[in-house]
Amino acid sequence: MIKRKYMGYVLLAPTLSLLVFLSIIPFVYALILSVRQLDLKIPRMSGQFVGLDNYRYLMREDAEFWHSMGITVIFLIVVVGVEFFLGFGLAILLNREFWGKRSLVSLAVVPMMIAPVAVGLMWRVALNYELGIITYLIKSVGIPLKEALLGTTATALTTLMIIDIWQWTPFIFLIMLAGLHSLPKEPYEAAQVDGASRVQIFRLVTLPLLKPLIIIALLLRVIDAFKTFDQVYILTGGGPGNATDLVCMFAYRVNFKLWNLGYGASVVIVIFILILIVTALFYTLTQKKEREVV
Repeated sequence: MIKRKYMGYVLLAPTLSLLVFLSIIPFVYALILSVRQLDLKIPRMSGQFVGLDNYRYLMREDAEFWHSMGITVIFLIVVVGVEFFLGFGLAILLNREFWGKRSLVSLAVVPMMIAPVAVGLMWRVALNYELGIITYLIKSVGIPLKEALLGTTATALTTLMIIDIWQWTPFIFLIMLAGLHSLPKEPYEAAQVDGASRVQIFRLVTLPLLKPLIIIALLLRVIDAFKTFDQVYILTGGGPGNATDLVCMFAYRVNFKLWNLGYGASVVIVIFILILIVTALFYTLTQKKEREVV
């Protein structure tokens, strides 16, 4: 018989085994590849150990990587910022009871429920220069379009941002709406008795109470936006030129188009480290806020 204190470990064993198989083993393998010179197009680069040369070249000499990183940072800051303010604003606006609220909230979250691949295909058709409904509507209001919105360097990245904002603003909206519903009533009643205005109540009561939830929502969206790949792959493929070449698209191209697996593994490891750093920063902020509340 298995002792009761070991039963939890036994029940977790299948899940932990699957996690090791799907996550830890591939990560270790990628770490090993990242210190080797493995290019399937060049026979002489067949896996020789090169130490940190791949990382050194990536950090010091690869202008394409830094270009992709710059575009990714711009993309991340814009989409997460706009999604947060729109989502939070909608949550505040709908944080009251009215007829049809449930139906409205259900409709608002539909974009988030669609798979990113399906979103990419849908918007690819809608933005088609000849037959797309979005292109038709833009032309119908008198705005001239010489090329497709996704076909020019001036508008491709902005269009991708708008699509991402359309899909993921409901995510922030749901989290903020749930947070507003869960807030205790006592601090608001005390603030009203003290004669605080709505702006003061929002700034001094609502925001402090919601800060841990805001940090978590921003963390989840920053990580997800940093990993954006599906829509870029379907809509632009990183183009035109390299105008939408986000860092995950760059990693895909190095690994599966150039077949430089050693260098590509180092790119993936650097992306992982950057996401880990961002997560650690957000976690530190969360712990700080929790200590302030205590």
